[in-house]
Amino acid sequence: MSAQDDEQTLGYDQVLHRIGELAEELSEHPDPAVADKVTELLDWVDAFHRDGLGRLIEMTRQWRGEIFLESAAGDPITGTLLGAYGLGEGPEATDEAESAVLAALESVRPLVESHGGAIEVESVVDGVVTLRLKGTCDGCPSSSATLTYGVEAALREGWPNFRRMEVLEGDATSINPDAADLECVTVPGGVPEPPPAPQGPLLQIRRKT
Repeated sequence: MSAQDDEQTLGYDQVLHRIGELAEELSEHPDPAVADKVTELLDWVDAFHRDGLGRLIEMTRQWRGEIFLESAAGDPITGTLLGAYGLGEGPEATDEAESAVLAALESVRPLVESHGGAIEVESVVDGVVTLRLKGTCDGCPSSSATLTYGVEAALREGWPNFRRMEVLEGDATSINPDAADLECVTVPGGVPEPPPAPQGPLLQIRRKT
């Protein structure tokens, strides 16, 4: 069956399922090189669509386009596309996203709390997770490494719809006073410099690994 035949016989909500079937079949190709390339291709296409659509939704919200987003989410085609990436979600979907984010952060909470700190989730909207660092981790020289290599990695691994992370200024009060004097080193060998911010008008699209 050709792709043109698929377009004529499959409903829009069935196309994604068919893509998944084909992807699974090709990812099990007997030639490992082919299977790896197929997997990488799918990852890049997913990242390209997720970041592009995500930026569009963010711009729509900035222009007070909530009514438009409600209509788009209710449309059988655009709603299916946005829903596949967790974008333009309503309150119920947002609750599910927040639960997924909290679950993803559980793996790094013990480390942060052992240094007298805490991580609070302020919001989860359209794949963007806004966090607040509290306690001794706020302002700590290792905070950037903790976020870059710990929290962000946990979110990328634990929540499929994650796009990026934003950090608010925290509360300098220590959550665990007994841990205030601990040496906060989260990356063996020291704290590496964070990567430079993206330059230019285009997004830096990262493949999920």
